[in-house]
Amino acid sequence: MNEPRLRENMIKSIQEAVAHLFGVPVEELRQENNSRVVVVPRQIAMFLTKQLTDASLSDIGRHFGGRHHTTVMHSIARIQELRRSDPALDRTLTKLLREFAP
Repeated sequence: MNEPRLRENMIKSIQEAVAHLFGVPVEELRQENNSRVVVVPRQIAMFLTKQLTDASLSDIGRHFGGRHHTTVMHSIARIQELRRSDPALDRTLTKLLREFAP
């Protein structure tokens, strides 16, 4: 299997895991929905995608409803900020990173 295909599968797996964890449909992570219920899980999925794949910010944006790379940058920064101030979120992210680590 080639590298782009592996990345595509990893991104899909991340989206599915985050959607399941937060009780939102995977499709919501990929759509324009900006309700708080979806925004934070989407931001977490973008953060994990950046941490776990070699996908560019533009590639990540395409997998999350065609978002601009600056939106992806903002999402990643936001989750990094929340992670420092929210121990429960930090534990959740650490658990997810371990689950996906090679």
